[in-house]
Amino acid sequence: MKILIIESIAATPHLETSGEIAIREKKKGNDVIFSWVGNNLPWNDWQLNWVYRFVGGSYEKKLNDFCNILEKNKINVKNFDEKINLSKIEKWSKEFRGNLKQLKKYKYDGCNLGTSVASSLISKFRDINVDINKEISKVNPLLYSSALIYERAKNRINFIKPKKIFTFNNRFATTYPIIAAAEKFNIDILIHERGSDLNKFEIYKRDVHDINLIKKSIDKYWKLNEQKSKITNAKKFFLNKVSGKTLGKKNMINFTNNQIKNYLPKLPSDKRIVTFYSSRDYEKASIINQEFNQMKAFINLKKIISKFKDIHLVVRVHPTLKKNKSDDDTEWLAFKNKNTTIIQSFEKIDTYSLMFKSDIVITYTSSIIVEASYFNKPTICLGKFWWSGKNITEEPKNNLELKKMLQKNYKFKKKNINACLKIANYFLNYGKKFKYYKPINEVKGLFLGKLLSWKPYLILKTEEFIKKIKLQIL
Repeated sequence: MKILIIESIAATPHLETSGEIAIREKKKGNDVIFSWVGNNLPWNDWQLNWVYRFVGGSYEKKLNDFCNILEKNKINVKNFDEKINLSKIEKWSKEFRGNLKQLKKYKYDGCNLGTSVASSLISKFRDINVDINKEISKVNPLLYSSALIYERAKNRINFIKPKKIFTFNNRFATTYPIIAAAEKFNIDILIHERGSDLNKFEIYKRDVHDINLIKKSIDKYWKLNEQKSKITNAKKFFLNKVSGKTLGKKNMINFTNNQIKNYLPKLPSDKRIVTFYSSRDYEKASIINQEFNQMKAFINLKKIISKFKDIHLVVRVHPTLKKNKSDDDTEWLAFKNKNTTIIQSFEKIDTYSLMFKSDIVITYTSSIIVEASYFNKPTICLGKFWWSGKNITEEPKNNLELKKMLQKNYKFKKKNINACLKIANYFLNYGKKFKYYKPINEVKGLFLGKLLSWKPYLILKTEEFIKKIKLQIL
């Protein structure tokens, strides 16, 4: 079988993961071709800052070392003499004038490349309503890069005619065009991403963010796990989260590290406490072909809660490890009043003590809803996500149902604890173990024993020298 791996992102571990896949497929007896389409772009989703470039840093160096390793392992590294109509791309990229909604509908060759450009901008600025007119200097280069990658990918697919294509996460301006090109030729497309821990990677069909596919994967990993301890481990997952214990090498950031155990804000004792846990909406709003609007749902919730005199609303803004106020805080602080407490992202309030203190826990798409439900807290979810429809939480269909659930005498349904355990098991186990890549940390590792780095030779040698000096001192 002819396998084509097309990449445009050189960051670790994504590039190394494509190498892992290439060698695995080669050992299966497949004809494997690797092709790079991320060169000479006016804008990239992963690029070195000017300081690193100033001292000689270059992803080109890393890419050359990577391709040499592939060729030594009999992987065909394909370079192309590109015959692409650049004037057509430039004209298309400069013709765009409009808002974010119009950008999401902006098409090239019948493909919705504007959506992926919007996705990259939302992620960069962490703003689901990023002002396109204000950032037009970034929009045009992104559109150009997106269309150029699309044309490059299309050329390679047309020439090689593969049966399958592998590439990286599909929601970015410099990655989605590869998927769009593959779909033009109706070719199977497989997407790679990080797994449940640093030692794993996962493969998805067409879309990393497909909620229905993730639901199926949750069930699949539960069935595949034949360990007698899987239920115990899943329960331990929730206990560890609440206690703040590390999850080992699991690929999760512990946002409670800077919080003070049992530290809570001053809250009224004569009212029910309803806590809304925010999620980082820009991450989900930037996902291709999916609509998320946390703020709209929250404003509606607050309007309904304002009619209940016995409720005090608390908003726990998604915590950060930073010490200062984030952009998210400014938006949420606008809702602060005598009946609403806003806990900012950097505050050391204990997220889980607050959860247990709350009479009702509400979220849009924060996974804490699963944890709260596991501990049998009354929960309400306002958005659709991969726990939807599993009887883990209440899911109001309209305002009438939501208002009813907020009433003091409402009887919350019995939770499906087994569904919670399945999700914990998924977080602990999804992905395949690397064979040829050995991670050192989240952004550094050895591919077949070699550290692939953007750093120039002089910096690497200086680091080695400093390391030796430190060892001698110790």
